[in-house]
Amino acid sequence: MKRLLAGALVGGGLLAVQPAMAEDITLEFVVWNYSLSTIQDNIRMFEEQSPGIKVNLTDYAWPDYQDSMVLRFRGNTRTDVIYGGQDWLPAWASAGWLAPLDDIAPPDTLETLKSEMAGFALSDVTYDGEVYGLPYYADTISFIYNQAILDEHDIEVPGTWDEVMQAAEKLKEAGMDRPIVYEYNQELPNFFDAFVAQVYGRGGDLFNEELNAVFDDPDNAAFQHLQWLREAFEKELVQPENHESNIITTMNTGQHAFTVVYNYVLAAMNNAGEQPLAGQFALAPMPGEEGATLGFAKFYAVTADAAADPERAEAAWKFIEFMAGQPYTVAKRWAVEDGLGFAQLPLLEDQDVVDAWGTWTDMQTHAAQVESARAGTWTEWTAVWTAYFRPLLASAMVGEITVEDAMTQGAERWNMLQEQFANR
Repeated sequence: MKRLLAGALVGGGLLAVQPAMAEDITLEFVVWNYSLSTIQDNIRMFEEQSPGIKVNLTDYAWPDYQDSMVLRFRGNTRTDVIYGGQDWLPAWASAGWLAPLDDIAPPDTLETLKSEMAGFALSDVTYDGEVYGLPYYADTISFIYNQAILDEHDIEVPGTWDEVMQAAEKLKEAGMDRPIVYEYNQELPNFFDAFVAQVYGRGGDLFNEELNAVFDDPDNAAFQHLQWLREAFEKELVQPENHESNIITTMNTGQHAFTVVYNYVLAAMNNAGEQPLAGQFALAPMPGEEGATLGFAKFYAVTADAAADPERAEAAWKFIEFMAGQPYTVAKRWAVEDGLGFAQLPLLEDQDVVDAWGTWTDMQTHAAQVESARAGTWTEWTAVWTAYFRPLLASAMVGEITVEDAMTQGAERWNMLQEQFANR
């Protein structure tokens, strides 16, 4: 049925919303409350060039967003276009709340947009072989170092985790109390994401092709890296911080040399208007044999209810194409004005982006990281499992439980949830 709908939409003139409609279509657009003034201005520009379409904006606080959206879906609250996330997509798509873009988008246009999307982002907007969104924001988790400190102590930028340990020990011997700053908070999803990014640097995987947990094997890279973290904590090389915002100021004391954070944190650390050591911090490939890291994407998605109505579907597609499609004007605006990461590869060579980002990062290094970044493993049960596994990771890092216990319990819970969902 949805393929018939897609054909009807494309064949019925999807690319041209009628300039004069008997009645305006109002799209209900739901976001989390980041930079609402910019969102409203983007909506204004869209409405000016799209006669007959209005957009009504609803926002929720980020911590409440997932639960608020589930309530909207279950309560059949009118919703047309949303901010979606890679971690929510499997559950929301399998529940029938979202529509594949193949149902509403011109095939050629969609293929072009896919071809210009970073690989990890394309994976994040895809569920069961179908694309469900266009990226609003994308980023990678990065290994960040203080170049001035390394130069002062004649230390090369570490390329492996053994070299990170050696560098940290050398700095500690020279009087630096805890050379590594680490976001340590089991309540935060990015606590797990940062761990995955480091495992990817080693060239490892937590799961095999059948989605079975394999990280409980002592020879697995994840097992080995948790042992590395435990050793680093035990040697008192790590300064734990409970939020990334604290890392910005902590690294700017000049008493720490390394951290693992999102790229936008690097932008804040190198903000000359606010930070005393701005300009000293740089991005390096994630240490390890592969040098890969974790990338992720947040995206614009269309609800199944909107896709079921041809006129709303047509308007919804036009809206998200404006927000995330060629020539990527809105994504560029977010990148230049707010430093937000992006998945649209042509923007890596856009001069305005290069000039803006060149004030806080090396674009060649960033581009190489985007190319090598990998998506996470997102399933209908991943969010439930990570909430269980993060406390185990935290406890193992500080020696409250053994690495073996953390990995064994985590693998058992993953495999149990996988079986439960398979039998639904």
